[in-house]
Amino acid sequence: MDLAKTVKAYIQERELIKAGDLVLLAVSGGVDSMTMAHILLLWQKELGYTLAIANFNHHLRPEAEEEGRFVAEFARRRRLPFFLGGEDIAALARGGNIQEVARRERYAYLRALLARLGGDAIAVAHHRDDQAETVLLHLLRGSGLTGLAAMAEKDGKLIRPLLGVSREQIAAYAAEQGIEYREDASNASVKYLRNRIRIELLPRLADYNPRIAESLCATADICRAEDELLDDLAENALAELWINDDNALNKSGFDQLPLALQRRVARKAFTMIMGDQRQLDFAQAESVLRLRDEQEAQLPGGLKAYVRGNIYFAAAKPPLPSYTGAYPLLIDGLWHRLADWGWEYRAAEKQDAAYAGGFSLVVPADICAGLTWRTRQSGMSVPSAGKKGRRKLKDIFIDNHIPVHQRGGWPLLTAAEEIIWICGLWQKEVRPTLKPILIQVRICDKISE
Repeated sequence: MDLAKTVKAYIQERELIKAGDLVLLAVSGGVDSMTMAHILLLWQKELGYTLAIANFNHHLRPEAEEEGRFVAEFARRRRLPFFLGGEDIAALARGGNIQEVARRERYAYLRALLARLGGDAIAVAHHRDDQAETVLLHLLRGSGLTGLAAMAEKDGKLIRPLLGVSREQIAAYAAEQGIEYREDASNASVKYLRNRIRIELLPRLADYNPRIAESLCATADICRAEDELLDDLAENALAELWINDDNALNKSGFDQLPLALQRRVARKAFTMIMGDQRQLDFAQAESVLRLRDEQEAQLPGGLKAYVRGNIYFAAAKPPLPSYTGAYPLLIDGLWHRLADWGWEYRAAEKQDAAYAGGFSLVVPADICAGLTWRTRQSGMSVPSAGKKGRRKLKDIFIDNHIPVHQRGGWPLLTAAEEIIWICGLWQKEVRPTLKPILIQVRICDKISE
């Protein structure tokens, strides 16, 4: 089967183009894009799609203007709509990564043009050897499955009809068909890492594996399938863990996820807030995973992640809530809310009260008249058998793993200035009594953030 038929079968098997589609061809004038244009023109009538051609001038080489005219003439002779775009990439890059800026601006132009035309797909001429180079490029820079998956044959409205064929096959077909093209001299420069991979590294690797390009492409296919699976799992996990009203992830559920899903869920949460153009890199995602109670991490775009029970995303971490007030103990068998502390209690004679969960304490009835609910104040402590004879509340909270944000509203039952009970954590020894009062305390809702 010749190359044109191979590409046709690839398009049909992967449903890259449908009948009625308007396909915008990104044509630089080089052998790859010119061959793609020839082949897609060949099957245009049979497969029922229409074509338009776009060329983008990066203004990095003087030859680019002539190449644009060459592509324009190719389109004119075949009565195809032609569009020319361009940007001063050197000025935009300003000492940054010129290739990255060039790619960003080129694709931005193509996507905007496709939207203006009401088109269905942008066809680019990446082939199997480009795929192998991309895998190695990502591997050298450090990458997970997403990077090693490299390029997909279809990525949204971007399609790659030549991804299943090699550079050698394309060059042979162009020579056989007499396809005219322009040679980009910068492709031979080892100034750029991708070129060095193509010119120097891949030939060396071929000494170890003559089919290295095919092997790397197979690796990309395997990684892409597994990456898509993990991505679906992460989407489901995000939907389950996201607390929309709070812009937060449920931390207890998040902590139960495998590490690979934690990283993806953190990245997806960030992108959901900041938009698709913003991504967390590996180090930034790891900074979210390392957060502990009351710690925060600075993320791109002025966003912060911080832990306060859950994992919150906001422009700034708010101060810890402050809880004040003193409330006398009421013994009436009814549930009473303790202001905005997030707790409620009831007290009744022991024989009349059924257990309702939470924390409980039995005290003599004759001391209840002076009991009051309070929250922690600076310097509070309780008696201890240790050397100092006193133990700070802070140490009790730490030893019992109570999160910082919950400590300020933790109920304390006091008699005058003396602490009788730190709910569920410590209690003063009280004498037995014939008339016990059962005090029960439970969480009634979340503590204010």
